[in-house]
Amino acid sequence: MLVSTDQLMITYSNYKSPRNKISSLVKQGKLIPLKRGLYESEASVPGYELAGCLYGPSYISFEYALFYYGMIPERVTVYTSATFRKNRSKEFINDFGVYTYKDVPSNAYPQGYIRVEGEFYPFLIAEREKALCDYLSILPPIRGKKDFKEYLFDGMRLDEEEFEDMDFARLCKYASLYHKTNLDQLIRLVE
Repeated sequence: MLVSTDQLMITYSNYKSPRNKISSLVKQGKLIPLKRGLYESEASVPGYELAGCLYGPSYISFEYALFYYGMIPERVTVYTSATFRKNRSKEFINDFGVYTYKDVPSNAYPQGYIRVEGEFYPFLIAEREKALCDYLSILPPIRGKKDFKEYLFDGMRLDEEEFEDMDFARLCKYASLYHKTNLDQLIRLVE
C-alpha cells in the first residue's frame, strides 16, 4: 500500500519518535522508500504500476510502452513516462527500478492514453500509436524517407507486423500534434 510520511507520522504519533519508527520499518523491509515522503509496503508490486504515483501528471510511454505492447524485442528495464510543462527531465531510482519522465507537447499530452487496472494499482499507459509518436518526438530529426524507415525497422527494431496492425488514422492524428520532423516523416511513411 502506498503511504506518505505525513500519514505515517499520524499513524505512529503515539510513539516517542515517529521518525525513528519509520526508519525502523524501512530497515526491516516493511516499508520501501519510493521517493522523499512516499513509501510502498508491498514488495511484489510491479514497478510500472508505481510510475504515475512518483511524478505527475504522467502516463507510461516511450520505450517502456513499446516493450509492454511487444512492438520492440529488447527488454526495457527503465519505466519511461510522458509529462508536460515540466520543462525538464526527471529521474527516480528506488528498489522497484529506474523511472524517467520526459515532456511531450501540451496539446499532444492529453490524448492517446488509457487506464489499465493493474494487479495492485491502476496505471495510465499510452496507446501503441501514441507511444511510438512520443518516442519519435524526442529523437533528433531523421532526414529522408529511406533513412527514417531504416531507423524504424533496423535501428529501433520495431516489429513490422505490429506496425502494420496499428491504426494508421489514429497514428496520423497523434503525429500531427507534435510539429516535429520525425512525426512528419511518420505521416508520409504511412500515407
